[in-house]
Amino acid sequence: MSESCENKKRNFEVALATRNFEIELFWKRSIFFWGFIASSFVGYASLIKSSSNLAVVIACFGFVCSLAWTLVNRGSKRWQENWEIIIDNMDDDITGGIFKLKELKTDSNFWLSARKFSVSKITIALSDFTVIIWASLLLFHLCKLCLTVKVVSINALPILAILLTFAFVLFMFNQSKSSD
Repeated sequence: MSESCENKKRNFEVALATRNFEIELFWKRSIFFWGFIASSFVGYASLIKSSSNLAVVIACFGFVCSLAWTLVNRGSKRWQENWEIIIDNMDDDITGGIFKLKELKTDSNFWLSARKFSVSKITIALSDFTVIIWASLLLFHLCKLCLTVKVVSINALPILAILLTFAFVLFMFNQSKSSD
C-alpha cells in the first residue's frame, strides 16, 4: 500500500475514533448534568412547602444546570456531526462507501418496530424541556412574589435570585460560544 493510502487510512481511523469519542462524551456529559438536575428537582420538591425562598434558589440552580446541559448537548452534537461529515467525505476512498449504505428492515409490527429517530436529538429535546420546566417554575414564583412583595421583605431574596439567574444566563449565552 502506498504512503498516501496509509495516510488516508490512518486519518480515517482517527476521524472514526474521534467521532465515537464525541458520542461517548455526549452521554457522559448528560449523566453529569442529570446528577445536578435530578438533585435540584428533589431539593425543590422537598423545600417548596417548608422554605419556598430556598426552593426558588434551588430552582435557579436547576434552571442554570438545565440550560448548560442543553447548550453542551448542542455543542457535542455539532462536533459529532463535524466528524461524521469528515468520515463521509473519506469513506468512498477507504471503505468503498460502507457508511453510506442504509439497510432498513421492514417490520410488520407497527408498535415495536424500529423508527428513524436521532437519540441525540431526542436528548436535546429533553434538555430543552427541563429548561422549560425550570423557567416555568421560576416565572410562577416571580409572578407570585411580585403580587405579594413589600418594599422591605424577606421575599426580596428569591426575586434577587431569579434576577441574578437570568443575568447569569445572558452572560452564559454571550460568553460560551465556541471561537471556531
